[in-house]
Amino acid sequence: MIKIFDTFQLKSKLLPVVALVCVVPFVATWGASRTRTFRSTEKVYQAPEVVYKLSPFDLVRVSVYGQDDLECEQRISDKGILSMPLLGGILVGNSTVSEAEDLVEQVFVQQQYLRNPVVSISIQEFAPKMVTILGEVEQPGAVAIPPGQNGIPLLVAVAGAGGFTGIAKLNQVRVTRAPRGASAQQIDLVNVGELLDSIETGQSRSIVVHPDDIVFVPKRVF
Repeated sequence: MIKIFDTFQLKSKLLPVVALVCVVPFVATWGASRTRTFRSTEKVYQAPEVVYKLSPFDLVRVSVYGQDDLECEQRISDKGILSMPLLGGILVGNSTVSEAEDLVEQVFVQQQYLRNPVVSISIQEFAPKMVTILGEVEQPGAVAIPPGQNGIPLLVAVAGAGGFTGIAKLNQVRVTRAPRGASAQQIDLVNVGELLDSIETGQSRSIVVHPDDIVFVPKRVF
């Protein structure tokens, strides 16, 4: 059964959404191209710890203990490649900082430049990341994902677009996922009305959106 919300009810329900900014939602597993519908369940998902993953165009500084001449500052390429003196390109995109440090250390050893390197990587500048919100929202367009985050809850993104209009169809919000790596484009159908209800009942559920995802809110047919 489709729930009908007027503009006042929708905006009042979105007020507590801001509190979700630091909450990391349950993330559905990536897969082949398909359409899925999220339905309410009795299970309450516990938010895992957030660990930022390096992205294209992040600016990083790399240093090697005791090897000042190897220190460099590089911007990760659009393909997730970090260019290092002596070593060349290393794929670090979608790796945590700790994982990237381990990768660089391994390459130093494999290429026989250093025996026991200690590599440190620090992020100097986060690349800007956006999600696009279209359809029945007050301010359609691009919404920025805060620096240092891999994504934001869907409701937070909608709040950044001014909230839903009074004729938004909440039970079939379409999220088109940007292709990542070997994953094909995927479309998720989300019942936002149920997400809003979960906030009121204290059993908050959330769906996360990532850089370059597109959210489309359809119009309700009366």
